[in-house]
Amino acid sequence: MNRPSPPGPSPAAPPRAPSAAAPRRTLRIVTRPADALGLRLAGAKVEEVAPGEEGSRLRALLSDPAVSVVAIETTVLARVPEPLLERAAERGLPVVLPFTLPRKLSEAAEGRAYVAALIRRAIGYHVKLEARR
Repeated sequence: MNRPSPPGPSPAAPPRAPSAAAPRRTLRIVTRPADALGLRLAGAKVEEVAPGEEGSRLRALLSDPAVSVVAIETTVLARVPEPLLERAAERGLPVVLPFTLPRKLSEAAEGRAYVAALIRRAIGYHVKLEARR
Protein backbone atom coordinates (compact mmCIF):
# COMPACT_ATOMS: atom_id res chain seq x y z
CA MET A 1 0.00 0.00 0.00
CA ASN A 2 1.39 3.38 -1.01
CA ARG A 3 1.41 5.98 1.68
CA PRO A 4 1.02 9.63 0.75
CA SER A 5 4.05 11.83 1.30
CA PRO A 6 4.04 13.73 4.57
CA PRO A 7 3.19 17.43 4.23
CA GLY A 8 6.02 19.92 4.27
CA PRO A 9 9.32 20.15 2.47
CA SER A 10 10.81 16.99 1.08
CA PRO A 11 14.09 15.81 2.51
CA ALA A 12 17.09 17.32 0.80
CA ALA A 13 18.68 15.20 -1.85
CA PRO A 14 22.29 14.26 -1.17
CA PRO A 15 24.80 16.44 -3.02
CA ARG A 16 25.70 15.11 -6.43
CA ALA A 17 29.30 14.35 -7.17
CA PRO A 18 30.58 16.04 -10.32
CA SER A 19 30.44 13.72 -13.29
CA ALA A 20 33.80 12.52 -14.51
CA ALA A 21 32.61 13.15 -18.07
CA ALA A 22 31.65 16.79 -17.43
CA PRO A 23 34.54 19.11 -18.34
CA ARG A 24 35.59 21.80 -15.92
CA ARG A 25 34.58 25.14 -17.43
CA THR A 26 37.16 27.92 -17.53
CA LEU A 27 37.60 31.56 -18.39
CA ARG A 28 40.31 32.57 -20.83
CA ILE A 29 41.47 36.12 -21.34
CA VAL A 30 42.86 37.12 -24.73
CA THR A 31 45.09 40.16 -25.01
CA ARG A 32 48.28 41.49 -26.54
CA PRO A 33 51.56 40.34 -24.95
CA ALA A 34 52.31 43.78 -23.49
CA ASP A 35 49.02 43.75 -21.53
CA ALA A 36 49.16 40.19 -20.21
CA LEU A 37 51.41 40.58 -17.17
CA GLY A 38 48.97 42.49 -14.97
CA LEU A 39 46.22 39.96 -15.68
CA ARG A 40 48.55 37.05 -14.92
CA LEU A 41 49.56 38.67 -11.64
CA ALA A 42 45.85 38.66 -10.76
CA GLY A 43 45.81 34.89 -11.33
CA ALA A 44 44.05 34.80 -14.70
CA LYS A 45 44.86 32.39 -17.52
CA VAL A 46 45.90 34.70 -20.32
CA GLU A 47 46.35 33.92 -24.00
CA GLU A 48 48.87 36.33 -25.51
CA VAL A 49 48.04 37.01 -29.15
CA ALA A 50 50.51 38.72 -31.45
CA PRO A 51 49.26 40.73 -34.44
CA GLY A 52 48.31 38.35 -37.26
CA GLU A 53 47.44 35.42 -34.95
CA GLU A 54 43.98 36.64 -33.89
CA GLY A 55 41.84 34.36 -36.05
CA SER A 56 43.75 31.14 -35.49
CA ARG A 57 44.14 31.61 -31.74
CA LEU A 58 40.49 32.52 -31.19
CA ARG A 59 39.38 29.59 -33.39
CA ALA A 60 41.37 27.23 -31.14
CA LEU A 61 39.83 28.69 -27.96
CA LEU A 62 36.30 28.51 -29.37
CA SER A 63 36.72 24.82 -30.16
CA ASP A 64 38.03 23.95 -26.67
CA PRO A 65 35.14 22.30 -24.75
CA ALA A 66 36.62 23.34 -21.40
CA VAL A 67 36.37 27.07 -22.17
CA SER A 68 33.05 28.69 -21.27
CA VAL A 69 33.98 32.39 -21.47
CA VAL A 70 36.54 34.09 -23.71
CA ALA A 71 37.18 37.64 -22.52
CA ILE A 72 38.91 39.36 -25.42
CA GLU A 73 40.50 42.80 -25.43
CA THR A 74 38.90 45.07 -28.04
CA THR A 75 42.14 45.76 -29.94
CA VAL A 76 42.50 42.00 -30.51
CA LEU A 77 38.79 41.55 -31.25
CA ALA A 78 38.92 44.23 -33.96
CA ARG A 79 41.30 42.00 -35.96
CA VAL A 80 39.22 38.79 -35.69
CA PRO A 81 37.41 37.84 -38.93
CA GLU A 82 33.68 38.62 -38.74
CA PRO A 83 32.54 35.13 -39.90
CA LEU A 84 34.39 33.58 -36.94
CA LEU A 85 32.60 35.91 -34.50
CA GLU A 86 29.24 35.14 -36.13
CA ARG A 87 29.81 31.38 -35.72
CA ALA A 88 30.77 31.93 -32.08
CA ALA A 89 27.57 33.91 -31.46
CA GLU A 90 25.45 31.18 -33.07
CA ARG A 91 26.99 28.45 -30.88
CA GLY A 92 26.47 30.33 -27.64
CA LEU A 93 29.35 28.69 -25.77
CA PRO A 94 31.88 29.86 -25.12
CA VAL A 95 30.55 33.36 -24.54
CA VAL A 96 32.75 35.99 -26.18
CA LEU A 97 33.05 38.96 -23.84
CA PRO A 98 34.86 42.01 -25.24
CA PHE A 99 36.58 44.31 -22.77
CA THR A 100 38.72 47.41 -22.98
CA LEU A 101 41.77 47.84 -20.83
CA PRO A 102 41.85 51.35 -19.41
CA ARG A 103 44.79 53.31 -20.75
CA LYS A 104 44.01 56.29 -18.49
CA LEU A 105 42.31 56.46 -15.10
CA SER A 106 39.19 58.08 -16.62
CA GLU A 107 38.65 55.13 -18.99
CA ALA A 108 38.08 52.57 -16.23
CA ALA A 109 34.25 52.61 -16.41
CA GLU A 110 33.68 52.45 -20.19
CA GLY A 111 32.82 48.74 -20.28
CA ARG A 112 29.97 48.83 -17.74
CA ALA A 113 27.23 49.49 -20.29
CA TYR A 114 28.30 46.57 -22.47
CA VAL A 115 28.55 44.16 -19.54
CA ALA A 116 25.14 45.26 -18.24
CA ALA A 117 23.61 44.68 -21.71
CA LEU A 118 25.22 41.24 -21.91
CA ILE A 119 23.86 40.28 -18.48
CA ARG A 120 20.41 41.61 -19.40
CA ARG A 121 20.40 39.52 -22.58
CA ALA A 122 21.53 36.39 -20.70
CA ILE A 123 19.13 36.58 -17.75
CA GLY A 124 16.38 38.84 -19.05
CA TYR A 125 16.75 41.38 -16.28
CA HIS A 126 18.54 44.73 -16.07
CA VAL A 127 21.38 44.80 -13.55
CA LYS A 128 22.72 48.15 -12.41
CA LEU A 129 26.51 48.10 -12.11
CA GLU A 130 28.05 50.68 -9.84
CA ALA A 131 31.66 51.68 -9.37
CA ARG A 132 33.36 51.08 -6.06
CA ARG A 133 34.17 54.24 -4.19
